[in-house]
Formats: sequence, structure tokens, C-alpha cells
Amino acid sequence: MTERSLARFSPLFASLKKYSIPLMEKWEKLTPRERVLSSILLLLGAIYLVSLLITTLFLDPYEEAVSEDASLKEEIKKATRMSTHLRQIQASINKRSHLLSSDNSGFSLISYLEQEARHSQISKSVSQMTPRNLPSEGGYPSVMVSLHLEKVDLAHVLIFIARIQRAPHLLRITHISLERRFDQHDLLDVRLDVQSIQPS
Repeated sequence: MTERSLARFSPLFASLKKYSIPLMEKWEKLTPRERVLSSILLLLGAIYLVSLLITTLFLDPYEEAVSEDASLKEEIKKATRMSTHLRQIQASINKRSHLLSSDNSGFSLISYLEQEARHSQISKSVSQMTPRNLPSEGGYPSVMVSLHLEKVDLAHVLIFIARIQRAPHLLRITHISLERRFDQHDLLDVRLDVQSIQPS
């Protein structure tokens, strides 16, 4: 090392000498037991500083990368669920579009309900069917039929409702009310509103 280099570091050496001499004097005054304890404390401090350095340089970036990876995986799961939901919606739209295109303009909601009433063995209980036109939905005409069933048992009512819900047409039950008859407690009076979306 050249003299110029030594001269450059001389202030540092002077500072180290200034603080090291008092420390050495104090160290010489310590008993052997105090020296052991001090060495242990210095070793623990050094270990803490090393662990802090390792955490700062390696563990924190690693944990940050792991957290980002977990967040990315969660976003992928959300996107997958959203994609599945969109496919289900698209399938429902396609199904409804197919029903609209397959229905011909001569479809009659009243005739269809009369047919389902016969299949459900409640045609004799139908006392009234009242059709009415509703405002169009999505550009398609909408029709509603209100039915009044008298003296019908619950089992046959449920069969009739199930057949309507499984209909190969765009039908929905918008209202239903059931009242037990006073003269025959095992029978019901039922009112149903059934709506149909029909092709234009």
C-alpha cells in the first residue's frame, strides 16, 4: 500500500485508535467472568446483525415474491370462476334463443296450459283461464294467463307446476296462491299466473 493510500485512510485509523484505546483499557479491567459475558453479548449482537442483513437482502424479497405469486394465483382463480359464470350465462342465452327460434308464431299459452292440466289430471279443476297481453320484453310479445283451480289436491298441483317449469317454451310462474277449502280440508283452491315470451 503506498504512502498516499495510507495518508487517505489516516483519519479513519485515528478515529479507530481514539475509540479503541479506551475500550481496550476497559476490557483489561474486566474480570474473566465479565469478559465471558461481554463476549456472549457481542456474539449475540453479531448474530442479530447478520440475521437482519440476511432478512433484508434475501427473505423480504422472497416473501414479497411469494405474496405476489399467491395474489396472481387468486386472480387466476377469480378469472376462471368469472369465465365459468359467463359460459353458463351464454349457455342460458343460447338455450332461450333456441326456444324462441323453435317456437312458431301459432303457439297458444292457453292451449298449452289446458294440455298440461290434462296430463296432470286436473283439467276438471280448472274453473277459469284469463289471458292478457303484457308489455313486450326485449322486443318480444309477452302474454300472461291467470288460472283458477278449485278442489285440487296438493300432489297434482305440484305435478302441474313441475310440468310448466320443464316446458320447452319460455314460461315462468309469476304468482301462486293456495287456500285450503273449508268444506274439504284435504283439497285446495289455487290461483296461478303464468307468463310466456313468444316470438314476434
